[in-house]
Amino acid sequence: MTGTDPDIGRQAKDIAEAADTSVDAVKKLASFLDGTFGNAITNSIGILGDKLAYYRLTKAIELQEAVEQKLKERGVEKRYVPVAFGLPIVEKATVEEEPVLQEKWANLLTNARDATYDKPIRRNFTSMLADMEPVDTQIFDLVVREYLAIAENREKSLFSREKLSQNTGIPGNVVENAVRNLIRLGLLKPGVVTGGISMGEHPVSSYKDTELFGVTGLGLDFYYAVNDGK
Repeated sequence: MTGTDPDIGRQAKDIAEAADTSVDAVKKLASFLDGTFGNAITNSIGILGDKLAYYRLTKAIELQEAVEQKLKERGVEKRYVPVAFGLPIVEKATVEEEPVLQEKWANLLTNARDATYDKPIRRNFTSMLADMEPVDTQIFDLVVREYLAIAENREKSLFSREKLSQNTGIPGNVVENAVRNLIRLGLLKPGVVTGGISMGEHPVSSYKDTELFGVTGLGLDFYYAVNDGK
């Protein structure tokens, strides 16, 4: 951290008192942020005061602990995360109340910091995750796991909305809304079925909207980025 020790101490004390936590916890979180972003933030305590607000501090500390534990278990070299990518993760994660989504945010930041993680991580993954409900992630993870289990021609595989509802017990309208949102985010794609009828040289295709759908390349990258692949 930068700044003089007395200044940092006073700021940490003020934030700790407002958030009903310890000064040591605040200082550790500030050190974690500086370590994550490569000291690009001139004063992590100030960032806490300006960006996270006091009531979000507890969740920020929980995120810190989760990411550090995951990295420790992997035993990998850490890398810095660009502030433009990492800070939105911290900001959005600290207002998330759903445990399943908190875990996704922790996984995304962990993979970003893991120097051995070699799959694509796009900046817009943060906005995508922020636009997802827990049921969206449940359905998406299930579909991608089934997709990855397919041995041949998986790129052409389509999944049935009706069968997904039957197998999970999730009401059909809930599944439809989730699939439609995942298509909107570019993680899934509407199914197109080509039949045996042709018009000239072009086979007739049937657009299936959310009735049948497939996994996109972007969706696969996103799946790996928000899951713990240790």
